[in-house]
Amino acid sequence: MSTAPIGSAPALEVLELRVHGVRNTPPQEMLGTPVDNVELAHDGVIPLGDNLAGFYTPKTSLPGQKTRLEAYSWGNLDRFSKGNTLLGKIGRVLYNLGWFLIAPFGFANAAYWARAFRPDPSREGGLRTGSGGAMVRLFGLLLTLLLVAAVSTVAFDLVAVQCFQPTGTPGTWKVCSALPSQFDGLRDLTRGQRLAALSLAPILAVVLVALLGLVSDVRFRTRAGDAARALANPTQEDAFALAVPSLWVRRRINSPTGMLHLAASIHLVVILLMADAWPRDGASAPALLCVAGVQLVVVAGVVAAWARSVHPPIVSDFWSSRYLWAGLLVAAALLTYLACVVTEVQLPNETPRAPFTSGQLTPTIILVCLTILATVGCVVRSGYNEWIATSVLTVGVAALVVAVGGWLDPLGWAANAAALAVVVLSGLGFVVPFVVLRRRDPHRREHAWHGAGPGVFMYLALVVAAFLASAVALGIGSYLRAGRLQSTPDRSDPLFRDLTIPAGAHDIAVPTAFWAFGGVLALIVVFVAGLLCVLAWFGMRKAVIASPPVDPSEAVFAREIDAVRRSSAFMQRAEPLLHTLSWVVGVTVTVSLAFTVMRQAQGVTGRWAWVQSVLAGWFGGPAGVAGFFAIAQWVVLTSVVLGALAVLTAAVTNAATLGRGRPLGLLWDLMAWLPRAAHPFGPACFSERAVPELADRMIRWLEPDGIPAPRRRVLLATHSLGTVLGVAALFHLAALGRMDLLRKVRLLTFGMQLRPYFGRFFPELFGPEVLGTPGVAGPSFWSADPWAGKDLDGQALGTASGRGPGRKLRAVAKPAPAAANDGAGSPPAASVPLTGLLDIPAGAFSLVPRPQPVWINLWRRTDYLGFPGYSYSAEPNNLDRLALEMEPDSYMARVATHGNYLPTLAYLQARDDLLVGW
Repeated sequence: MSTAPIGSAPALEVLELRVHGVRNTPPQEMLGTPVDNVELAHDGVIPLGDNLAGFYTPKTSLPGQKTRLEAYSWGNLDRFSKGNTLLGKIGRVLYNLGWFLIAPFGFANAAYWARAFRPDPSREGGLRTGSGGAMVRLFGLLLTLLLVAAVSTVAFDLVAVQCFQPTGTPGTWKVCSALPSQFDGLRDLTRGQRLAALSLAPILAVVLVALLGLVSDVRFRTRAGDAARALANPTQEDAFALAVPSLWVRRRINSPTGMLHLAASIHLVVILLMADAWPRDGASAPALLCVAGVQLVVVAGVVAAWARSVHPPIVSDFWSSRYLWAGLLVAAALLTYLACVVTEVQLPNETPRAPFTSGQLTPTIILVCLTILATVGCVVRSGYNEWIATSVLTVGVAALVVAVGGWLDPLGWAANAAALAVVVLSGLGFVVPFVVLRRRDPHRREHAWHGAGPGVFMYLALVVAAFLASAVALGIGSYLRAGRLQSTPDRSDPLFRDLTIPAGAHDIAVPTAFWAFGGVLALIVVFVAGLLCVLAWFGMRKAVIASPPVDPSEAVFAREIDAVRRSSAFMQRAEPLLHTLSWVVGVTVTVSLAFTVMRQAQGVTGRWAWVQSVLAGWFGGPAGVAGFFAIAQWVVLTSVVLGALAVLTAAVTNAATLGRGRPLGLLWDLMAWLPRAAHPFGPACFSERAVPELADRMIRWLEPDGIPAPRRRVLLATHSLGTVLGVAALFHLAALGRMDLLRKVRLLTFGMQLRPYFGRFFPELFGPEVLGTPGVAGPSFWSADPWAGKDLDGQALGTASGRGPGRKLRAVAKPAPAAANDGAGSPPAASVPLTGLLDIPAGAFSLVPRPQPVWINLWRRTDYLGFPGYSYSAEPNNLDRLALEMEPDSYMARVATHGNYLPTLAYLQARDDLLVGW
């Protein structure tokens, strides 16, 4: 479309490319036209999209249209839609529930990208994982094993062992009344045969999770042409991570690491079965247990060793192929498993009532290991070596477990004192180096949670994974226990029924670790709810956020605007809330695991008896203690049930919003945009399709049929998470060596979160050094305005953590190179910040008078997810502009929040300003 007045130079052809955000705004709304006037854009005869993502344009030009309008719709990439029929809705509900199961893997993946890392042209994928990469991948492996442990607890302990009890009379059996009749066929089998028959359940659970990832992998896979173009360009030295060409190239789900997770799962199943069989088989079972244990350690070591690069090598000789070695490890696991099954089937049925002890201990051990690694994740960004930190913390935890469990009591008080001294020294050896290293980092205020971002994300993964494991074990355990209660009508008072538990009735014992983590969940919910209520009542109830001032044209709505400003500011405290929550999780998990250890060691030491005596003193004797535990169990079960109902409600609600519902809402978008690197079964990355497609569309427009078009330009208009995709696409063009095209692109962002969220959570991807804008400190939790005084000095920016102390880069004041990829002495295009890619002059955001804008950002104080890109100050700058805070097209005068920027006068003015002087 023409952008020049009559009689001027030849008109520019400007593509105004609009990209939606987390709300999945449909194309007709982005284009501002009826749905019947929208069609899929074409490049010649090639349609630019499919049913998942694509570029849409009006069939007929709109009145006053100055550009060629296109809307890139990517929302269906992270949504599941099979029509609006009943079966389609049921499918979406199941799909959303399935995605919730892999949410812990998504948080682990976020932890991986929150670390300090740097590009390395010598590594496959162009990235060196940096400190903590192996640790996060081991954490991901433990998450898989926790899933296996939870399913194994149900299949082996609760069903195969506890639900089948001999009566002593031939031909008669005791089977849990709550079990479906299909399980009656297992009654004639021995204990070992039942365990062997159900041993496939945990393995199939892992396979189903892998298949769920495979479905999304196919949906999100990078197009072949985009992948080939990226792989043809090498990674440049000292490049930003976003400018690594193969960053957005999709890998298949059947990766070598995924095969290792399957092998480890099989080994854990063998370990559980053979540890239980050891007392009944003194030869084969111990041997197989040792073989499986050694192989599990080998698999974990290979996972850590392969963490040196993000992706496995594509081209290698036969004997160095990771697929070969992963396949061999899976084959060895299967052979061990077959030998285990044969051993179980042949075992005598001597002790059918013996408890499944290995199933009781394994979840506790895995949860302890997960807690250790999550705590280590809090310090890896500081430069603390991950293996030293893990070793120091492991020694301290081992000493604490031995002391708390009471195993040193026979040796006297001195042994316990020595163990506690080891705990204190380990704590000092863990905390002091971290504090010293963090203080040496001049950019620690720019990083979320004081640099503990990886650990915070890992604790979130731990909480969600523990909730899911507890929900499975406690939910099914409670269902099986329900048969203990006998209900009979009260003939004397028909309003009631009598519930009795016969004397000597059996019970279903769920491992203590699951009860403990259910209790942790309840404490977390109560704590967070109480904290938010206190904040809302005392800190926000009458607060007024006066900066920036309400526009005079909207003064009549000042009261309504102030109320929405308060609520938006209330919702922007996620970072300090998660920081506090991580401390609560760490403390409560440690305490709960301590009580779990004492209870599971009650047959060896007297610590648990001492705890019971203390409780008896508090609650007035054994009857009071029994009542306390009954209430505690009820609270835990209620919390788990309410949590499960919340998950189900969210799944149903999202399934009902056809075309707009995501599996986990905003959290899903924040997890699924990252390349899958920490866990092979985690959420697939929709950016791996969207980013190359955006870059390809700009190339197609600026070079039709591969021929440069000097008069063509691109105005990239992005909203919310679409800004993340748009900026990543600009860096992808730089990675492809197309700096010449970037000079023809201008950027209009609105409702974005680059600076306070993505820049702080993932500094190597969107930090101040990468964007070329000043950093921002974390929001205050108690202040009415969480961002007051949080702007950092943009002129003091130095190196970003992980890029080397010798490199000094002043990201805001950096002059833009004239030709970044071919000028003598110019830095490589891939190492130029966003301001340099857009050719923004040094200090342009604060210059007076205002220079020709190249990047404009719109925001509102009533937008709970929209933030400035330069400063929260009321003083004007040349990057940020305020949009009016009332909906531009609302009949009932509603306050605007995160959406509807496109019809505002601020957008139209910003677009016109960007089109001038091009």
